[in-house]
Amino acid sequence: MTLLSIAILASALAGTPAAEKDALHAGNAWTRDQAAHLLRRAGFGGTPEQIEYLYKRGRSGAVDYLVEFERVPDEAIPVRVERYRGKLGALRGLDREERQKQRMALQQASRLQFARVTRWWIETMTSSPRPLQEKLVLFWHGHFTSGFREVKSSGALYDQNQLFRKHAEGNFRDFLLAVTEDPAMILYLNTQQNRKGKPNENYARELMELFTMGEGHYTERDIKEAARAFTGISIDPETGKSMYRSRQHDFGEKTILGKTGDFQPADIIDIILEQPATAEYMARKFWAFFAYENPEPEVISALADVLRKNNYEFKPMLKAMFNSDAFYSKRATFTHIKSPIELLVGTMRTLEISPIDTESMVLGLQAMGQTPMQPPNVKGWDGGETWITSSTLFNRYNVLGRVISGTNSEEINRQREQRLRRAARVLQAADIDVTDDDKCPAQPMFDPMPMVRAAKVKSCEELADLFINRLLQRRIAPERRKSVIDAIRSHVNEKNIGDAKNADAIRGMIHLIVSMPEYQLS
Repeated sequence: MTLLSIAILASALAGTPAAEKDALHAGNAWTRDQAAHLLRRAGFGGTPEQIEYLYKRGRSGAVDYLVEFERVPDEAIPVRVERYRGKLGALRGLDREERQKQRMALQQASRLQFARVTRWWIETMTSSPRPLQEKLVLFWHGHFTSGFREVKSSGALYDQNQLFRKHAEGNFRDFLLAVTEDPAMILYLNTQQNRKGKPNENYARELMELFTMGEGHYTERDIKEAARAFTGISIDPETGKSMYRSRQHDFGEKTILGKTGDFQPADIIDIILEQPATAEYMARKFWAFFAYENPEPEVISALADVLRKNNYEFKPMLKAMFNSDAFYSKRATFTHIKSPIELLVGTMRTLEISPIDTESMVLGLQAMGQTPMQPPNVKGWDGGETWITSSTLFNRYNVLGRVISGTNSEEINRQREQRLRRAARVLQAADIDVTDDDKCPAQPMFDPMPMVRAAKVKSCEELADLFINRLLQRRIAPERRKSVIDAIRSHVNEKNIGDAKNADAIRGMIHLIVSMPEYQLS
């Protein structure tokens, strides 16, 4: 069955129409289907009411509403974050044994906090009234990658996540300067080891290859010379924040991308932004993430032009992209395989489910191949068809099943308590107080009955269509629709579909819908 589902999904992708040669301009047509598509791609999907709200605003108004998200009030979800890495500097005066004990304790405390921060991020993505902002945070997390395994600082990764939120659609130059001095990035790419006479090329290489221009637009010498310009950037052991060590900076003359001078980090960024390849590279990255891969050259050229004309402010480019006809073309709709995070968060937002057992959700994302704040490497997740394998597809079905049918978190919390007890021995010995007071209760069963009653459903056909339309947001083949109707007909009292006794059967039908190959695509 799993392999058959993969074959069906592959067939659906293979049947995608060829590229439409749409110009990058706003069309006059605007439909509810397009509003739904915009919300899926510029967010994580939404309810029929949210789609209707965007539809009534018109294309331009809907795009403005999503892009101008700073106008939407948003109360941040509180999360307790300690700066454990900043305490490492206080260990210098201790003897070797005590220093090792304290170091282990700080690392253990940071690991516990990392679990809390990843759970917090899931809650934020699911509940934020600014869906595009959170979708952009996810985009930037896959672009400027950092992971806990390498950084070993949950506080630094939380700060980086907030940095992405702050600069989500702002100015690229300001963003690059902030990322260059970001502690998580410094630790991830070992920038603190980049010193005069002994340069570390990691950041300079990834800056050019992955963050700005792409391969083929620079030389190895450009990387070596740029690395010299980034010497001296380090981490303050007393605070865990970034700092500049002038004695370790190379003030000598450097030649980079055809220009020569005593360049500093800001100069390197300015030179990179002057390169034609940079705007095109970023336009292509955005288009591939929000629309489709291998876009037409004229689409990228037009978006890159918008980016350059606006001094690398991303907001005008986002508006141009979401207003373009190409964004709503047949090539763009229902061709994107949802990442595990998109799948999980989108399901909860569409069904209006509050994330309670976020511990299970993080474990589910890991099983599906996308652990928050731990990309596999500096290139991030490959995405696309790599999300779908025989094992990950099975896990996708199971994770969504737990979201819909609820969880029994007793076993998870038992294991969690065991970890805390083991950690407590280390922490108490080092006199570090970590009170983990945010246990995850069980995820309650999703109650579909308010939606069923509000829709005044009177037949199994209407019941199936209610959730097919809400979840798939498109028509499906008649035989597949019939399979959903048949699956529910023998399990509900059709004379009183709104009866609470039908809830279990309706949950089973919903699980069937979200397990369909069509649901894997947005």
